[in-house]
Parts: sequence; C-alpha cells; structure tokens
Amino acid sequence: MDARCADTVFYNGRIMTFEHEKKVVRAIAAAEGRIIAVGSDADIRKSAPRGADKLDLGGKTVVPGFIDSHTHFLQMGVDALSVDLFSTKSMAEALTLLETAANRTPEGEWVIGANYRDSNWTDGRFITRRDLDEICPKHPVVAHRICGHLSSVNSKGIDAACITAKTPGAAVTSTGELTGVVTEAGVAVLRAATAPNRQKKMKGLRIAIRKAHSLGVTSVQDNGAQGDFSIYREAELKNRLKIRVWFNTPSSGLDSLTSIGVTSGFGSDWLRLGGVKIFCDGALGARTAALAEPFADDPDNKGMLIHERSKMEELAQAANDAGIQLVIHAIGDEGIEVALSSIESALERNKRKDHRHRIEHLELPRQSHIDRMRKHKVIASMQPNFVGEWSGIDGMYTERLGPERACRNNPFKDILRAKVRLVFGSDCMPFSPLYGIRSAVNATYPCQRLTADEAFHSYTREAAFASFEEHLKGTISVGKAADFVILSDDPFKNETALDSISVVKTVLAGEVVFDRSTRRGSS
Repeated sequence: MDARCADTVFYNGRIMTFEHEKKVVRAIAAAEGRIIAVGSDADIRKSAPRGADKLDLGGKTVVPGFIDSHTHFLQMGVDALSVDLFSTKSMAEALTLLETAANRTPEGEWVIGANYRDSNWTDGRFITRRDLDEICPKHPVVAHRICGHLSSVNSKGIDAACITAKTPGAAVTSTGELTGVVTEAGVAVLRAATAPNRQKKMKGLRIAIRKAHSLGVTSVQDNGAQGDFSIYREAELKNRLKIRVWFNTPSSGLDSLTSIGVTSGFGSDWLRLGGVKIFCDGALGARTAALAEPFADDPDNKGMLIHERSKMEELAQAANDAGIQLVIHAIGDEGIEVALSSIESALERNKRKDHRHRIEHLELPRQSHIDRMRKHKVIASMQPNFVGEWSGIDGMYTERLGPERACRNNPFKDILRAKVRLVFGSDCMPFSPLYGIRSAVNATYPCQRLTADEAFHSYTREAAFASFEEHLKGTISVGKAADFVILSDDPFKNETALDSISVVKTVLAGEVVFDRSTRRGSS
C-alpha cells in the first residue's frame, strides 16, 4: 500500500470495496484516474504527498460507480429533446403536452413524444391515430411507448413515414383501416423516419452523461443504433466522453464485425465494442413478448418471435464462432426457450469457456431455464426497476400475465440461489440504479426479493464481469479506475434508508463530476 504518488486522496468515509472478502476501508488514494491505495485515514493521508488534493467524505458510505448493464443511453439523451410523456397520469394529459408542442412547431414538422406509460393511466390504453389526429391535424406526430416496442402515429405521420396496412407491425381494424398503433418492425420504420441528425445526437449524449453523473452511473452498456458507435468515438477523441461505454452492436451489424475480425472488448478503457444485440421476442407491455400461454388480457395472443428459430440459431452461431458475446433480448417464457436453445446450439458447435453470453430481461423464465443457464454459464441481465413499476396485484404484470405467472416473474432471488450470474440495468425505464436497487430489495414476491448487498453487487461488481471488465472496475481496489459514488446514507446498516437515499457525489477517474451540494457537474 503506497499513496506517495497520489494526486487525490478521499478520506473519512465508510468505503465498501465490494471485493469478495467484503473489505471496508476509510480512505482511497488515486493517481491519473486509477486507485493506487486503499486503507485507513492515517496510512493514506500520511503517505500522500503534500500537494495532493484531499477530499473529506464526511463519514458517508462510498460504493463503486454504478454500471447500468442494459441501457439505450444515447437514445435516452435524444428522447430528452422530445416531449417527455413519462410522468403523465392520463392519456388526456399526454395529448395536451403533444398539442402544446405542436403549437410551437412549424407546420409540417414532426412532433415526437417519448416514454408514454399507458399502464400508469387511469384510462389505460394505447394512443391511436384518431386521438392524435384530433389534437394535431397539421403535424406528423409519433408517441413512443416506454418499452420501445410500440408507438402511436397520426395520419400525417403515417403518410410521412410511408406506413401502409402491409407494413410489418402496423395494426389495422377489421375493415383494414390503420389504427395508428405499430409494433416492433413498424416502430423501426418510424424511428428511421424521425432519425436525429449527428448534431442532435451529440447534444443528446451530453444530456445523458449529465443525468448519469447525477445518479452515480459511471459506466453503461448501451444497446444502440448502427451508427451510434461513431458518436461515442467522436466524443472520446474530443475528450468529451465522460462515461465508460460498452457498446452492443445491433444484429444487423454482425457481418461487418465478423468481416474485420473484431471481437468483444476491442477498444479503450472509455469505449469498447461489446456484444451483438439480437431481439428474440417483443415486450409484455406491448403484448408482443413470446409466451407459451396467451396473455391474460388478450386470450387470442401469445406474442411473437422476431426471428424464426433457424435464423436465431444462425445468428447465435455466427457471433459465437467469431468470439463475439451474445446479448439476446428474451422476455416471455417461449422467447427465453428459443434464446437459450440458440445459445446451447452455438456452444455445442463451438465450445467456449469464457463466452459470457447473456439473456436480456429474462422476465418469465421457468426453473428449467435457470438450471440450463447455470449449466452453460449464461448471464442473467435483468431490470429490477420493472418490478418497481409494474409488479403487484394491480400492476401491469398481473394484467398481462394473470396472478399465477405474475408472482413468479423476474425471480432475482431464485436466479442467485441457482448460482447464475445476475447483473442489473435499467433499460431507461427509468434510468436510476438506486430506484432499481430499492425495487429489488422491496420486491412484491419472495422469489424476487434481494438484500441490499446482493442488489448493489448486481449493479457494480457483477456488471463489470458481464462486460469482461472486472480488471478495470466494479470494485474499489488497487489498480482499478477511481470510479465511485458517495451516498447520503448507509443502506447496508439499515435497508429502510434505501427509501430516501440519494447520490451526494460521483467520482469518475478520480474527478468529482457531480456534487449535489453545489449542483456541479463537469460534463
């Protein structure tokens, strides 16, 4: 232990290192963005050079920087430039916000709404073409549901995006009239029609980074669009990428990666190419997740598979053979079955000891799925905030799945007991690790409920493992990045503190990038 080269010392804290021995220390010494020593106040301060900056942690609890293992980070920033519908309590309120925005927008230009949550409305149903036509007859309008798997568009928008009854995912009435509700592939059509330019994406990235710092997030694993990596790369070259990014490429880019021989982990400590993101099914909220039995509130519907089984196997084998991590979106039990079978098929053909393939969301696994994931060392990448948003007797999960399936979905505790690696992300619904941790600790059903220690580990140490970066981050250890978070209270001594706990400071590469007391951020 030697702090003689430190440029910054953080002392007088209760620092949870999250190393396997659960070591707690009082001080950290950092130099050039890395941790060079941890230990007691006396040892660290005594060894530190006279010119080192010294920050008193005020006895606060310190944890490693949060790693959001499943985000749409850049899209979240861009969505912040749209009409935010997240907090609306009714459809009428959402429509009023869109109408107000239209009144400020030149006629004929798109009005874009983001993150509407019909499950939180008293009059919960999807927005339709007629709803939007009534309030915005002179603008193309689209409102994206929070899940990203369903959008609502008006008549002007239908024309502008060239959507017809033959467009995949476009819902029609019994007479063949477009309802304005589109799912999956239809959403992609609307996203393409309203795609932001590069300048808007760069602005969105700055917004997203500031938000991340304020919530203690120092790393994200982003599931972005095909061209988003270049946005991150430009920001890195300009020294503006103040967050560490593991970028999962959409499956449409797999051939490009394999043709140049790039494997997961290529890049720098700030930006790395991650896995290949493959959609197996849709979402429960949009009623497109692939289920073995029908939706409780739509008895003729079992959801959908995005790809045929043979195509899923083909994609999985190509990525696995090329040394690229599989990041497979699978929510319903039937979707999980197809995703897991595809991974098993790929590994049978080409066994890899340290593949770290992942299933994203994994909301309705069977016990047999969990057992097979343990056998093949497949990572469970899940979103505890979903439980906070939609669990409970009157929640969206019960509406979509019925009480029997709802009480066994998102079984975080069962997954850990089975010794399957569990990592947490937000999917930006909402983007907040502390909210996700609270949701897991206070979960409705026993099969979901974790301790604070377990939940924090899934947002830090385990998340670093999921991106092959346990050498760089995830714990407060000598040699790792000086990324950590100072909390307002100690959730490990008293888990009820989670209800009011907040981020006081965020430190990234040894620099304070967020300070709540001064509202200061460096991004």
